[in-house]
Amino acid sequence: MRGKLLSRFRRAWEEKRPALIISGPIGAGKTLASLALAAHLKKEGLTIGGVVSPRVIRDGETVGYRVKDLRTGKELLLCAREPFPGAFPFRRFFFSQKALDFANLVLREAAKEAEVIVVDEVGPLELSGRGFALGLWAARESSAFLILTVRPSLLSEVERWLKLENGSVVFLLGGDP
Repeated sequence: MRGKLLSRFRRAWEEKRPALIISGPIGAGKTLASLALAAHLKKEGLTIGGVVSPRVIRDGETVGYRVKDLRTGKELLLCAREPFPGAFPFRRFFFSQKALDFANLVLREAAKEAEVIVVDEVGPLELSGRGFALGLWAARESSAFLILTVRPSLLSEVERWLKLENGSVVFLLGGDP
């Protein structure tokens, strides 16, 4: 992990800001950066909770995403390009309600226990009041520091929605976080 991300976290933590927002386009490394930062902070002794959403890649193409509990390592299929049982359509993907319920439970539990909560990624589904929205709000209302991943086009809207105008933002352009 590059020192820039860790130093931005430390500064935001010391300044008592509510969050570090990692922003960048698709494929910039937001998920990897949040995983690396969470792993480093866990080694330092902080209690980490939350979820990340690694891509499912087939033949070089993103065909879906999984959702992973950072505390237990448990993963479920979050969404896929093709319909599957129990999934509902939203934009380009079909989302699993079971996976979303799982992620929201993970986030609500993290809000009770964790010092740092990771939410990868906050997007249009959350802004519509679905997706990770319920768990995300539980995390936001807790005393935990948040690490969020957000695409640049949604950054201002997410900051307003979660009242994070005083959060710290780091931009990734791609490559190694």
